[in-house]
Amino acid sequence: MKKAFTMAEVLITLGIIGIVAAMTLPSLINNAQDRHFKTMFKKQYSIISQALLKVYYDNGDEIQFNEWREMLIYVCQIGHQLKAAKSGIECDEVLKGYEPGKSYTRSDSKYQWHANNKWFDKTGKGLYLNTGYSAMTFYLPDGAWINFNCYRQVFVDVNGAKNPNKVGRDIFYFTVPKKSATPTFWEHQTGTRKYTIVNGCSGSSNATYVYDDTYIDNCNNGSGWGCSPLYILQ
Repeated sequence: MKKAFTMAEVLITLGIIGIVAAMTLPSLINNAQDRHFKTMFKKQYSIISQALLKVYYDNGDEIQFNEWREMLIYVCQIGHQLKAAKSGIECDEVLKGYEPGKSYTRSDSKYQWHANNKWFDKTGKGLYLNTGYSAMTFYLPDGAWINFNCYRQVFVDVNGAKNPNKVGRDIFYFTVPKKSATPTFWEHQTGTRKYTIVNGCSGSSNATYVYDDTYIDNCNNGSGWGCSPLYILQ
């Protein structure tokens, strides 16, 4: 007599395999996505760094502005270097001749950063951006979005409008130094401790302190902004 599995045994085995796959597959997919997003962020960081270097030297080795409206000159210069396909700002007009006090935001309100509570930190909390900076967004040819906000902070969504729109997964940050061509993640220093208040211009409920000695824990267990320095510095 030949031994064989019964139909019931086969179905039970397939059911168990299906349950295990259903439990592990989402985690495997998320891990693969995270590796892809990490690579895309490193690519954008490199591309934007080169654009900053060009703008930095074109402006006499310093990116200087005294108030947020004057940011338009520099963000449009950077956007021009990035060959941005679309922007929430009339950059052609800005670069032709900036006039203090004049509005350069597109009247149709297109091509801005994510709407309030349509993007999230790593814990799932909905976030919003100070409306004064929302239009300082550039849609790049490869699908990434770049936003300049809170004076010297830069947000990068590596896949634009596509999900998950979550900090530490497809949304990252870095800062633009005043007297350096190299992007950094720290704007302030207390003693030996460096930190940045990410999205601090959008109110305390949206602000996150990212420190140079705890950013790894922030990436793994907090808002997710700490993943930005982790992916570049480690």
